[in-house]
Amino acid sequence: MNKDKIDDRRVRKTKRALRDGLAELMIDKNLRSITVRELTDKVDIHRATFYAHYKDIYDLYEQMEDAVVVELNQILINNFSVPSIQFYTVLFEYISENKQLSRMLFGNHGGISFLYRLNLLFEEKCMEGWCKEWELSEEDEELKYKVRYHVQGCLAIISRWAESNFTYPNDKLIRILSDIDKSMEGYVKNKSKEAQNNK
Repeated sequence: MNKDKIDDRRVRKTKRALRDGLAELMIDKNLRSITVRELTDKVDIHRATFYAHYKDIYDLYEQMEDAVVVELNQILINNFSVPSIQFYTVLFEYISENKQLSRMLFGNHGGISFLYRLNLLFEEKCMEGWCKEWELSEEDEELKYKVRYHVQGCLAIISRWAESNFTYPNDKLIRILSDIDKSMEGYVKNKSKEAQNNK
């Protein structure tokens, strides 16, 4: 194995250790309360190594958040048009495979920017899906309120699951969210038909 590959593997391993360490610390502490020294001591990495990759703790957190937003966006792109139970199964598999990271981002000590960015992503896809399926207008202000209510409710359930350390069975949560989706979509569809009939 050549030196570049060994170095790349070493860098990936170092970054993974720092990400995991920060995620673990943030279960009990806010980001602003965590120092570089505390993190590097925890994962047994020299501070100079940390600064070779990140400017500060906030830079590390932002890069972690960015990576998760990109990955969740890809899940949305690939799966949003499938039946809701299938979509939530894929989403919950991703969360389960990244439990420490998900607890950090969805839990009490995560940054508000992450949930704000997720809200925007999910709202955009929800709006796009409902408008396409039922030929609704994306300019419909009432629809925007319904989409926000729906998306924030779903994300709140995921946040609660993360805060409880994923103790509630994920198959039950998938079923709950899928049932809520069906009810909400039925409500939106019926209200939209009523509005069109009353024109």
